[in-house]
Amino acid sequence: MRILTIGPVGVVAMQRVLNWLAERDAEVWVVDQDDSYRALAPAGFHFSVLAPATRDAPAPSAAPVIDPQAVASLQHIAAQFQPEVVHVHNVDALGLACVQAGLGPLLVSTWGALGQRVGQTEPSLSPAVRQVLAAADALIVDAPTLLAPAQALAKPGARIELLPMGADTQRFRPGRTEAALLWRTLFGIPDDAFVLLSPRMWGAFYGHQAILQSYALACPRFNQPTRLALVGLGDGPDVLPHMAAAWRAVAHSDAAAAVRWLPRIRYQQMPTLYAMSDAVVNYPEVDSFAATLIEAAACETPIITPLLPTYRGAFVETLCTLVEPGSLEALAEAMVQVVNQPPGERQARLDQARQVAQREYDDTVIEPRLWTLYQELARGA
Repeated sequence: MRILTIGPVGVVAMQRVLNWLAERDAEVWVVDQDDSYRALAPAGFHFSVLAPATRDAPAPSAAPVIDPQAVASLQHIAAQFQPEVVHVHNVDALGLACVQAGLGPLLVSTWGALGQRVGQTEPSLSPAVRQVLAAADALIVDAPTLLAPAQALAKPGARIELLPMGADTQRFRPGRTEAALLWRTLFGIPDDAFVLLSPRMWGAFYGHQAILQSYALACPRFNQPTRLALVGLGDGPDVLPHMAAAWRAVAHSDAAAAVRWLPRIRYQQMPTLYAMSDAVVNYPEVDSFAATLIEAAACETPIITPLLPTYRGAFVETLCTLVEPGSLEALAEAMVQVVNQPPGERQARLDQARQVAQREYDDTVIEPRLWTLYQELARGA
């Protein structure tokens, strides 16, 4: 099967799909805005760089703008490659150019484009984003509560598929590995310390400042040594100033010495990161459905998280330690609860969470469904 796939190869969700396609021996042409990720595309795939005049998703007030050069380039690639399916990852300017080029049959992975729209009768999406969603023959969403918003924005007859990226539960599994013990030594974490992990890359909307401040509030109440592990920087001009402000809020507290700043962790190393840790703290303001939640569940790692609208209807609602959003005190209380709870009291729930991850989110479940969707779109089913 010939698949033209368009989007940021540097994002793990797209990399995983490309790897699945390589295992299927599909013929794939990758179009990205950035040449720096060329090496991440599997061997044998075609790869083209195409930087539209406007690289980001259009602002909510912006009308669709035609980029003639990007449109012509995509049409040239399609004429040469003759794709059976066109898969757009993320809704950005390159996706808009794909729509304006008239390519198809078109599959769009919405990723975070709908994450803030749950419960809104009139989603605040730009006309350009609406144009991309309305042109798709199929939309992929990663949370049950995004099905209705996607349906409202799709064209009549378009397919709406719930396909979270999930996790390879053979790689993400419980147990303290030798590599995890080595990481603890390298990061100065004692063997008897309970590690609270914030696995999301640094960004203002992921709530790291609240996590730091809540940890400082909770520290005096822990009944055992703890460490708070924060993963390396994300992208964007606001990251460093926000990180500095977050650190200033706790730098003079007793908890400061227990904070560990980890480098940026590659996806292939994430199982070791969970194996090194004893609980995950997830505290974003908005989200779609984070793969980190599924990975942590597969590793039988306790999860502290708010019940965001996009998490409803999934295992988060019943198998995680839920905390009120926007409350440092509530988050601190949840940390104390998880750290001080005897491990035996939570094991049954952790076992159940892993079973859900295996049954509903494992690669062996998600990948065949995506491949079937490609086949059905290719033959117009």
